[in-house]
Amino acid sequence: MEIRKADYHIHSSISPDAKVSMEEMCEGAYHRECDEIVFTDHYEFYSQNYKSLYFYEEYIQHYFKKLAECREKFFGKLCIKSGMEFGQPHLEAEKALKLVKKYPFDYLIGSVHKLDNVDLEKMEYNQDTVHEIADRYYQELLKLSRWGEFDCMGHLDFFKRHSKRQGFSDEYEQHEGIIRKILTNVIDRGKGIELNTSGIRQEAGEAMPSLTILKIYRELGGTIITVGSDAHKPQDIRADFDQAYELLNLAGFGEISLFEQRRVVGSIKGVTGKIRINY
Repeated sequence: MEIRKADYHIHSSISPDAKVSMEEMCEGAYHRECDEIVFTDHYEFYSQNYKSLYFYEEYIQHYFKKLAECREKFFGKLCIKSGMEFGQPHLEAEKALKLVKKYPFDYLIGSVHKLDNVDLEKMEYNQDTVHEIADRYYQELLKLSRWGEFDCMGHLDFFKRHSKRQGFSDEYEQHEGIIRKILTNVIDRGKGIELNTSGIRQEAGEAMPSLTILKIYRELGGTIITVGSDAHKPQDIRADFDQAYELLNLAGFGEISLFEQRRVVGSIKGVTGKIRINY
């Protein structure tokens, strides 16, 4: 199959924060003329021996069962890759590595959603706390970048989704130094970043990461990049990708990476051009 349109960040009802089944999301992707998608349902990790209600091996086994059913139903119509969005995996590094080795993932996103087991969206953002939350967020990203057992780092400046909703800045200028260290670690480990379009549809009002960070990543030598909608419903699949492609072109990226078995196996050249397979 020739891959022209791919979405590398999609959630189904397997994720605790989504309500639409994997099959319905596949239907949506097919009708939106996607060629390739990756289901990156959430798997969160925690600190201080916190006991999760959701995230056990049975969760992953259920994920692969539903994925196999969808691959059979959409065979020849839609390339469906296996993936997961690991939240804070460095906090339970041994457990995370065990899962990475055990299951046949094509693509893994490494993200930070929580600080001390509390979602960033549930934190109180005010004049006294916003800078501290940003500091802690980027310190956790730095730790994640050093651990490195992911393929692409997810929505790097995710903090701004919540700070801007409360009327505060993205804190970029105060944290450019650590952002550069994070990107350097990602590049040195042979990993990539994703361009996540969900911020365009939300309070942040722009993609994650911003054009400024994309340019720094390119300047530092970054080459591996994927584009994901972070869709939790069919109508958001490949949403705002035209704007994402403009950002990539402005930042100097000529291609989008495609993964299989956690390796870059090809790319969509010139953003809208034909795939070049690098098996």
